[in-house]
Amino acid sequence: MKNHFYAVLAISSILLCVSCNFADSVVANYHYSIGSSKRKSGNLEEAILEYSKAIHSNKKHHKAYASRGSAYFDLKDYPNAINDYSKAICIDPKNAEVYTYRGRTYYECDSIELALADYNKAIQLNDKLAIAYYQRGLLRFTNKDLAGGCEDFKNAADLGDEESTETVTKYCKEFL
Repeated sequence: MKNHFYAVLAISSILLCVSCNFADSVVANYHYSIGSSKRKSGNLEEAILEYSKAIHSNKKHHKAYASRGSAYFDLKDYPNAINDYSKAICIDPKNAEVYTYRGRTYYECDSIELALADYNKAIQLNDKLAIAYYQRGLLRFTNKDLAGGCEDFKNAADLGDEESTETVTKYCKEFL
């Protein structure tokens, strides 16, 4: 009987932990969804508050970190954006899009080498990510590597990026 009691106690404890984690996950996703709605409507400060609540409920919610980073980016608060993108990358190091976002933020801060490293990592992780090629193309183009930039724009265009297709047509004929 004593063993039965401990078995029931152990199972109850496990179920309680699972239900607590589940509840935290539900709360986090709720706040993440509200944050996304706020961001889409342009209310960036409220979006940041909601993403922060999601993170408070689930410290491993990499999408909340990345989205809060994007809201900070939109507010031109680049240090906080980089910090949140870096946290998202620590949680999900294979997320190519977040490397691209952080690279774009580094680019805005004139940290060209860091931006290039992030774009390269994004492309290494996902060679079908048109935005990573496009962003790296912009970086190369503005740093006088016209042939390299055009190659990246062509790769992005081949992946369906319309803006890159226009750029290739307008600026890259002599390089390709």
